[in-house]
Amino acid sequence: MADILSREYEVNYSHIDNRGIAKPSFLWNIMQDAATVHAEALHLGPAELHILWVLSRMRVQLSRPLRPYELVRCETWCPGIRGVSWYRCFAFSVDGDPVGEAQSMWVTLDPETHRILRPSSFPIAEEYIHTARGELFDALPKLSCSNVREHHVHPVLYSDLDVNNHVNNVRVVELVSDALDLQRQPGFVSSLQVNYTAETTFGEQLSLLCGTVDGARYVRGEADGKTRFEALATLTPFASQEA
Repeated sequence: MADILSREYEVNYSHIDNRGIAKPSFLWNIMQDAATVHAEALHLGPAELHILWVLSRMRVQLSRPLRPYELVRCETWCPGIRGVSWYRCFAFSVDGDPVGEAQSMWVTLDPETHRILRPSSFPIAEEYIHTARGELFDALPKLSCSNVREHHVHPVLYSDLDVNNHVNNVRVVELVSDALDLQRQPGFVSSLQVNYTAETTFGEQLSLLCGTVDGARYVRGEADGKTRFEALATLTPFASQEA
């Protein structure tokens, strides 16, 4: 059973924004794919275990923007389990040169009740631990901002939904990017943490609220007065040769 999965992904023009660089959602897209493939290889797939895998928190750091037709190698592995969370790491490289990394926390849910199922519920979880690689990182922190303003309201439609019938985690990053007004920013998202706190379903009205926390850009998605996700982004100016 492989303790690490390595796959290569091409940055094509469907991933590129109006500034000629990959959207933040590109990395979320390839991480979702790599995590799914690795979970299946570890016999931890949703069909095999009769569960739902749900991303609870993800943090990405990127050293430079990604450009059209670059081949990004994504490696992923499992550093371990803590409490109800299954931890997963990622590393990104282009032509052998590191360009970024990510840490994530996932939970498993009962497909009928959507209640959290602890890893100890599955004997196969021992295999997850046995394939652990590297150190178990600190739990990704909670996010908050006391001073926010409404940016826009997004109605949840068909294109937002995933196989679990709620807004896909990649789509959330696209909504966060809209609220950050990336189309007019003179820099790239070098760090982004997204905390997924509750599911959002078809027909709900998502209010995107924005603020700042210690110089970083904060975004919160709310529906019916309840927080559905929060994000904290750091933007870094383009290098002179990239301007």
